Amino acid sequence: MKHDNDHKSLHPQAYHFRALINKQGRINVHGTRAKQNPFADLYHYFFSLSWPKFFTSIATIYFLTNIFFGVLYFVCGVDTLGFGHSAEWVRFRHCIFLSIENLSSVDYSRTATPSMVTDLLMTIQAFLGIITLAMITGLFYARFSRATARIIFSNKMIIAKHNGKDCLSFRIANERLNQIAEAHMALHLTKNEVTLEGEHTRKFYDLKLERDHSPLFALSWTVRHYIDDKSPLYRVDEATIKENQLGFLASLTGIDETFSQPIIARHAYSSEDIVYNRQFKDIIIWHDKKVHIDLKGIHDLG
Repeated sequence: MKHDNDHKSLHPQAYHFRALINKQGRINVHGTRAKQNPFADLYHYFFSLSWPKFFTSIATIYFLTNIFFGVLYFVCGVDTLGFGHSAEWVRFRHCIFLSIENLSSVDYSRTATPSMVTDLLMTIQAFLGIITLAMITGLFYARFSRATARIIFSNKMIIAKHNGKDCLSFRIANERLNQIAEAHMALHLTKNEVTLEGEHTRKFYDLKLERDHSPLFALSWTVRHYIDDKSPLYRVDEATIKENQLGFLASLTGIDETFSQPIIARHAYSSEDIVYNRQFKDIIIWHDKKVHIDLKGIHDLG
């Protein structure tokens, strides 16, 4: 099946498959857009960050908030905060720690002689502290409760004979070795094309699989597409595959029974990832009347 949502660009160099999609199946394209409010989609921003960047962002916000309120307490004056006659840098340090204590409602012993301004400032900060704690707790829960797939894709695709037919195949395995119910696999071909008017486009085609559904996926799965007269790869040789920058996007969806949540895993293959007339080595081993799988050998070819 041919898709109508074609991707177009002004320069043919942009059609290189690896420039568009990386090995994990993620889009590499960056574009310009109208200036947007940076606070319009904060939830998506924090949810999509990696864990190191997420912790760095939270820590940065925490320290900047305390520095901001520490400066405000510092402006209130020494006598207001009851610190006596201290050096300026010592007083500022006390103000910073007062902000940290007030934000977390730990201790109020530093406010020996508070004023109305100080009380109001502390009230605002305590309110912001409650809201911030609730938001950060929600973000942590959402990130930890999100189900992620641990699917291993073979780093090579094979074009070879299988049961006497030309076949394109690759292999996947469930790294967690738990059960993925109602697993569905889809494979798409993408290639450069030029219209009759000379316009460069990149088309997507669905590839029919030998089996695109597994009721229970727990170990490994060799995905096959037979290259017959109905296949977009029919009579396409190795030179044509490289010339047209053919790429393949594999996508697995299913329900992880451990989390009882849907998962998705993607992987992209370029023309450089295709090998010919080889086969995958068997990774399923029978030992002591039990089934064992050698995940380290998922990429091995025979």
